[in-house]
Amino acid sequence: MSDHPDQSIDEPCLACTLLGDELAARKEAVGRDLFAHVDHVEELPDGYAYRFPTAEPWAAKALDFIAVERECCPFFTFELVFEPDDGPLWLRLRGSEAIKAFVLAELDGIAPPVGVSPAART
Repeated sequence: MSDHPDQSIDEPCLACTLLGDELAARKEAVGRDLFAHVDHVEELPDGYAYRFPTAEPWAAKALDFIAVERECCPFFTFELVFEPDDGPLWLRLRGSEAIKAFVLAELDGIAPPVGVSPAART
């Protein structure tokens, strides 16, 4: 049974389980390093897709990000999509409507918002 009165039994708990200053610092550094290089963001019905110009070096950095996030935020569904011919890499963060709001809050100021090109942020 959920400890939160507004949460149904089937919904995942959106409480971050981040423990320790070292993990928090690593999560911040990994996220900033990765999402500073997003060149396009798409809203999905159940999350967001972040595009990087090519797979390398972003695939390894995306896997590092996923490893850190899984330690503290197990309610995400992660997908990596490699486009053919050394095309872009997509990182998709998916879940419930509440997870979409959580992603926006977590990446505010780090990743470009949906519909805004990175060049417009500078």
